[in-house]
Amino acid sequence: MKRLYPTCLLVIVVCAYPTLAQSGNSDRCELALIHVKTGKSRELGSFPTVIAEEELTTRVFRLPGTKLYIVAGVFYTDESMASESGADSISLELSLSRGQKRDVLRSLSWARAEMPLNSFDVGRVSLIVRVNGHPKMVLMECRKDVRR
Repeated sequence: MKRLYPTCLLVIVVCAYPTLAQSGNSDRCELALIHVKTGKSRELGSFPTVIAEEELTTRVFRLPGTKLYIVAGVFYTDESMASESGADSISLELSLSRGQKRDVLRSLSWARAEMPLNSFDVGRVSLIVRVNGHPKMVLMECRKDVRR
């Protein structure tokens, strides 16, 4: 009986993993820097997310013309939203930082948006920053990968 328990547990974990991790799937996020007064925009970059339970995908982008960084994060969970489409959600996060690590409490500025995952096709979060005296908006837009 003692040997059966670890084997059963291993079988459950191995069988459940593809469901939780949704392995091979990702969404795509793009970041842009927009000058608030002129409307001119500049792409900062893009990245695929890792769709998995309680998995944070983080990417760092240099804010042009400064020594600062934009830290972008995407987080999937199944416990957060009280939505008619279910409790699964996706959170989008942007922070302005002096360093290349995610540290929300030490960030110079921070923004977060959360939406239900089951009805998710596109989401956006924006953050207003001052770059060399000019107000600019950092915009991150994430889209559902249609191959899912």
